[in-house]
Amino acid sequence: NQIFSTSAAFAALKDDGSVVTWGSTDRGYEFGGDSSSVAAQLSSGVNQIFSANSAFAALKDDGSVVSWGLSEYGGDSSSVDLELSSGVNQIFSTDYAFAAVKDDGSVVTWGSDYGGDSSSVDLELSSGVNQIFSTTSAFAALKDDGSVVTWGADYWGGDSSSVADQLSSGVVSFADPFHDDRLI
Repeated sequence: NQIFSTSAAFAALKDDGSVVTWGSTDRGYEFGGDSSSVAAQLSSGVNQIFSANSAFAALKDDGSVVSWGLSEYGGDSSSVDLELSSGVNQIFSTDYAFAAVKDDGSVVTWGSDYGGDSSSVDLELSSGVNQIFSTTSAFAALKDDGSVVTWGADYWGGDSSSVADQLSSGVVSFADPFHDDRLI
């Protein structure tokens, strides 16, 4: 039905909700081509797949998430498994991490420090998030109240402190030149 990719692997989502993966490993690193550790969870019920550089995350019909691939780049979500067991409605990625928006407007992150660690903004991400945008190594969350919360690598947009007062309200949308198809 659909095919998704990391930098060196593919994941095919079939009509029956199962997933088939294949691809390369390089110098012992797994890029998501081997999903054998989560094969039972990917045998049915998957409705969407998201990819980072070296990992995949599958959103299932029941609102749970399954991840696999290079563990430090989002392939291992075990530290947040309880939070990802239900209620997830969308997933976003940097090259190195994932962010899931839940039905209650909260955000759960996992992966490397390039977006996977949102502990510095956990309070702001506990509710009211309606959309997330990403660069290679940072996330920006647009909240219902028109404010924006950023985290991840400072250089890639994770640090918005210099414009924090301008992002505290009134934002309705923004464009990311790396991921905005309208700019291509």
